[in-house]
Formats: sequence, structure tokens, C-alpha cells
Amino acid sequence: MKKKEPVSINRYNPSITEGLSVEQLQERQENKLYNKASNKGGKSYFRIIIENTCTFFNFVWLVIFVALMAVGSYKDLLFIVVIFLNTLISVIQECKAKNVVEKLSLSTAPKIKVLRAGKYYDISAEKLVLDDIIVLDTGSSIPSDCIIMDGKIEVNESLLTGESDAIKKNDGDIILAGSFIISGQCVARVERIGSDNYIQTLAKEAKKFKSPNSNLNKDLKTIIKYIGIGIIPVGILMFIINFFSYGDLSLAITKTCGALTGMIPAGMFLLVTIALAVGVVKLSTKKTMVKDLYSIEMLARSDVLCLDKTGTITDGTMQVSEVIDIEENSKYTTKEIIANILHAQKTNNSTSSALLMYFGKSTNLKRLYNVEFSSARKCTYTSFEDLGTYILGAPEFTKCKLTKTQNKTIYKYTSDGKRVLLLAKSPDILKDDNDKLTNISPVALIVIEDHIREDAYETIEWFKKNNVDIKIISGDNPITVSSIAKRVGVKDAELSVSLEGMNLQEVEKLADKFTVFGRVSPEQKHTLVKALKKQGHVVAMTGDGVNDTLALKEADCSIAMADGSEVARNLSKLVLMDSKFSSLPAVVQEGRQVINNVQQSSTLFLMKTIFTILTSLFTILTLSGYPFTPVQLFLLELFVIGLPSVILALQPNTNLIKGEFIPVVLRRSVPSGLLMFINVFTTIILARFGILNAEEFQTLSTLVLIFTGYINLIFLCMPFTKLKALCCAVSITAIIVAIAVMGDFFGMTLINLKVILMLAGFLAVAIPLHILLPKLVHNIERTLQTIKKQNEEKRAKAAVVDLDENK
Repeated sequence: MKKKEPVSINRYNPSITEGLSVEQLQERQENKLYNKASNKGGKSYFRIIIENTCTFFNFVWLVIFVALMAVGSYKDLLFIVVIFLNTLISVIQECKAKNVVEKLSLSTAPKIKVLRAGKYYDISAEKLVLDDIIVLDTGSSIPSDCIIMDGKIEVNESLLTGESDAIKKNDGDIILAGSFIISGQCVARVERIGSDNYIQTLAKEAKKFKSPNSNLNKDLKTIIKYIGIGIIPVGILMFIINFFSYGDLSLAITKTCGALTGMIPAGMFLLVTIALAVGVVKLSTKKTMVKDLYSIEMLARSDVLCLDKTGTITDGTMQVSEVIDIEENSKYTTKEIIANILHAQKTNNSTSSALLMYFGKSTNLKRLYNVEFSSARKCTYTSFEDLGTYILGAPEFTKCKLTKTQNKTIYKYTSDGKRVLLLAKSPDILKDDNDKLTNISPVALIVIEDHIREDAYETIEWFKKNNVDIKIISGDNPITVSSIAKRVGVKDAELSVSLEGMNLQEVEKLADKFTVFGRVSPEQKHTLVKALKKQGHVVAMTGDGVNDTLALKEADCSIAMADGSEVARNLSKLVLMDSKFSSLPAVVQEGRQVINNVQQSSTLFLMKTIFTILTSLFTILTLSGYPFTPVQLFLLELFVIGLPSVILALQPNTNLIKGEFIPVVLRRSVPSGLLMFINVFTTIILARFGILNAEEFQTLSTLVLIFTGYINLIFLCMPFTKLKALCCAVSITAIIVAIAVMGDFFGMTLINLKVILMLAGFLAVAIPLHILLPKLVHNIERTLQTIKKQNEEKRAKAAVVDLDENK
């Protein structure tokens, strides 16, 4: 595991009270022995440029460009301007988004407490040097492979090993970068740095949680795959047919390039990238850091939101409201005992902070042994000389038998939404963390109140109205959590259950049956999220503690609060910089606007692709030439598809996202593409029968294509809003002006009365056809689904028969 150190490096063993001296630190810095890894996460600017320029479709565009240049068809090269602008805008927007994320990341970058020349400093992990002395406590990510010099901790190495069990570490043990502390505090010496750390010897992404592919990302890749597979053989066939149909190499190349440019929905990929990148930038103004573009989509698609009570519904601040003494004639008061217990704790959380404010700290009792609080134990054990061991924590976890009256008292307070801690004692003295205690008896009950966030009520109400189910997953008593959930309006908050002592199989079965889950361990949180995903839900998860790590890794979209633990921030794809639960609706709304508008706008791009594929198949089957050159498609691409898609992407749209990207887009684009094909096909038939001469056919087919596309745009924009009406008005104005001023350039060389009247006839028929075709496509889809279902039922019945025969 450990790599050999270069011979030239001097190793130091500084004391834990002084750290590296000024001279030693200077030597380390001069030799650049910083904790800086070469394989950082995130894209570099160079990689962004390469990924946006060196694409499969850009390679196809380059081939088309070279081919058209070779035959001197310069006016058909106009598309290259659009492709250049597409690529440029895509690069600029992604770089801008990267800039925003990096700036926000700096404000949440974890600081490490380091000891140098007898003084403590807070510095970034990258500025640590070899042999630095650092202080780590609960919730800290371990920044570099270190050796514990003093202290006792429990670490979670699940990011390295996949195992979530707490691992105890003592003086002299190595702790690895990428793991994190779940309880305790220690002083450690940096043993390895940068690329020498164990985590760097694993796969480059070992530390980083790889989010599941979003539906949008997956579907875009599917479109690229199938178009990429088909475009090369179709292009070859089209060239051969065009060459024999027109008998001219130059014209054959130009017409083939027209077919290929029509098949590629290049602007759609640009639109998605820009829309998501703009979303990242807009969310940054709302104090939300987005680490992954597609996480916006996953949050927008979420229909279940898993919350912890603390930090979301409550603000994490607590206060002790009452102390109920149970033990009589005690040598020491409850306040003295708890004050001594608190002095033994090396780390703080919201509960211990409330206890400190009420009880303070004391050292008048001689402490012999202490076991720190952890999210798994849910209590702490402290042994005192001549007194035995005191246990402070959740009543269920102290293993103390209570009377019926005492249990009723606990139930009364928890039903009111308050937390109850039990102070219990045993005559035994602990010598090891694994020692068992006997004769445990109750000493006192401590009642603690949570403070509910003022914005929790309206935020919960927003999610209810927007069909997002809330699941409260907490380590607290389920009765307490259920009571608080009811007060803020969580639907079905009375459906609560304690997961204490349940195995993971039992937990999985309860995921969809309850709303509030109490006494949940980190592994159980993970299982609940996994089970909800298995049931077909898209799950978002908020978390702020180390106990949320596994669940955050599993969730479709993980969200952390900026004031939460460093580990939660590092793992999550979204970080709420203001740590406000009320910021989430704005993030969801932004995501819904992006995804809904992208789905709508993508219909325009794919209708052209479908039309081109149908027309190409027709020309291949009939061995006739393809009717369009690239320049004839330019007005359609620019004023019917390109410009409107950008305008529509700005349309406010906070509706719940329905369906997968490809099926939703195809249901709209197939009828539109089919309508365009029917109209152009009719013009081809008219030309074949001599009703149109060559010049009239070229003009009419181009006009029919553009204006049929415009009719599709109008139907897509219904019902109209001011922005949609503006979109249609700008589109038709630009089309008419372009035809009037440069009609010849775009292939419309003969606009006479005959062409205008025939165009009017085509458009008159196109409107009712546009109403009928979606219904026809929908009926075909339903018929195919019915046939598929019947076949599946037949196969299932046949399998049952085979099973019976085998028996």
C-alpha cells in the first residue's frame, strides 16, 4: 500500500505541541511537497473545448464542408456559420458554468487545522505539506494519508472500500485520505501527500461518487448512437443514387450533403448544453452551487424528497427545556454528572451544544474511560472513579429498563415533538469500548426542544402542491419527528415507524408504507433510498452529516447544506450555499423550466431529422434524387427551429416533468415530421406528373417545407403566451423578409401565382392533418403496446405450463 519515499526527502517527526518549524516548513515548500494531486476532478478548459469541438457530428460536418468546398458549392456552406456559433456558444456557456462553480467551491472548500511553529492555522487541504501536524474531529474528511499521534477515533472508509462499518483507530494507526471521522478527535501527522496517497493509487474516480446517468443524458446518447450508425451507410447510398439520378458529381455531392445536414439534430445538443449551463449560472445567483449539469434534471424529475428533520424542518438549534430527576439520594447532582460527561467529549453537535449551554463543563469527577457519541451508538459512555459508568443518550439505546410510568413520561414529551435523553448508570467500569455493562438504572430524563425553521411550513406546502412526496428519515425518536412533521404540514406524517433493530430486508419492505422513519442508522438510510429507487421513484436526498453519506451516494440527486459536514458537501451534486431549506423550490423550478422547455424545443429539431430520414428512405427505395441542397434547409433551420427553440427555452414552465425524454419528444416530432414528408412527397408526385416544372418544383418544395414547419411551430406553441406569440411573430417576419430579399439565394427562384396558390392549398390541408396525425400516431402506439402486453402474457402463461409439466 505504501510507496517508497524518494531518498532525497528528509522525514521529520515534529512534536504535537509545536508542529513543523519555520525552517522545516520552508524546506517543504521549496521542494513543492504539497498535498496536491495531479488528477483533480472536474473538466479543464482545454477538455471543455475538445469535448465540444471533437464530436462525431462535428466530424460529419467537417466532411460535408470539405466535400462542398471541393465542388465549389460555396453558398451551401452557410450552415458552417451556425455550426461554428453553436460550438462557440456551447464552449462559452460551459466555461462560464465552470467558472461559477469554481468560485462557489472556494467558499465551501474545507479548511484543515494545522500546527506550525507552535501556532494553529486554518488552511486548505492542498496547502498541507509532508509531516505537517493536523487536528481532525467528527465530520472531518481526512485530507491526506496520516499517522495518528494522539487521540482515538472511529472512521468510515466506505468511499475507499465500499464497507460502511465504523473502524476504530488509535495512536500509531494510519488513516487514509478519502475516509472520514464519524466520532472522536485526534492529532495526526501527514504521512503521504498528493499522488502518493492511497486513494490516488485507485481508479481516478475512486473518491468521487459517480452519479447515475440522467434520463436526458442517456437519451441524448441513444439518439447520437442510432443516427451515427445510420448516417454513414445512408450517406453512401444517397450519393450513389443522386449521382445516377442527376448524372452530375457536383450536384450529387450537394444533394447528398443536403440529406446529411437534415438528419443531424445538432442544435438540439447545443440547446441542452446551453439550457443546463444557463441554469447553473442562474442558480448561482440564488446561492446554489451545481457540481454536475445533469443533476438539475434529476432534482427536477424527483417525485420523492428524503429529508432529515435536523437542518431542514428544524434549524439545528436546541435548548434544554426540562430536567426530570429519577434517582434519589445521589451523591452528585444531575448537573454535575452531565457537566463532567460533557468535558470528556472532544466533539460537538447540536445536542451537545444545547447541553453545554444548560449544564456547562466540570472536572470535579475523576474520569477513567470515555466512549464518544456516534450516530450508530446514539449515546456516550463515561466511567468515573468510585461511581461506575454513566450513559447519556437516546433511551432506547442505553439498554436501561424503565418503569411504565417513566415510559409514559417519555411518550408524552416525544408526542409533543420534543427530544428526550436518558442519563443512566452502571456500577461497572469500562476498560474497552466493547465491554458490556450490567445493572443499568435510570438517573434522569433531559427534555430538549428543537426550533422549527420559519420557512419550513411554506416549503413543505410547495412540495405538496407540486406532487413531490416527503419522507422524513431521522435518527431521532419517530414519535418526536412525526409530531414535528405534522406541525409543518407533511402529508401522512402520522405514518411513522422506528427502524431500531430491524435488518435491511425488513427496512426495504417498509420504504413505501411510511412517511416518517425514526432511529435510522446510516445503512438503513441507504437502504430506504435504494428501495424507493427500486420502486420506480426518482429520489432526491438532503443531508448535512456524516451519517448521511451512504444515502447521498445512492440518491438520484444529492443536496447538502453549506453549513453541514465537509463530507456531505464533497459528495453532494448540489450545495445550498445559504443552508436554507426554502431555497430548494427555486432550484426545482429552474430544473423543471430547463427540462420541460428542452423537451418542447427538441421536437423542432427532431421533426427535421424524421422528415429527412423519411425523404431519404423514399429516394433510396424509388431510386430518385434527393430534392434539397443544404442552403434550401437554412431558413427552416434558422427561423423555424433554431431561433424559436432559443426563445422557447426561456419560457417559464414549472410543471411536473412527465415521461422519458425520447418517447415524449417522439410523440410530438413524429407527426410533425410525417406532415412535412407528406407535403413534400406530394410536390414530388406533382413534378413527376409534369404539373410542376423543375424550377417550380424547387421553389414550391422549399416553401412547403418551411411553412409546414412553421405550422408545426404554431401548434407546438399552443396555448399561446406573450413569449410564445412573440416567438411565432418573429419567426414568420424573418422568413417573409428573407424570402422577399434573398429568395433566389435560398433556392426559391420562381415565386409565381401558381406556386403561391398551390402553397396556400398545401397549408390549408396541413392544418387538419396536423390535428389528425398525432391521434393516428397515438393509436398506433397504443396498438403496439397492447400487442406487446399480449405477447408477454402469452410467454408468461407458456412458462407456467412448462413449469407444471416439469413438476
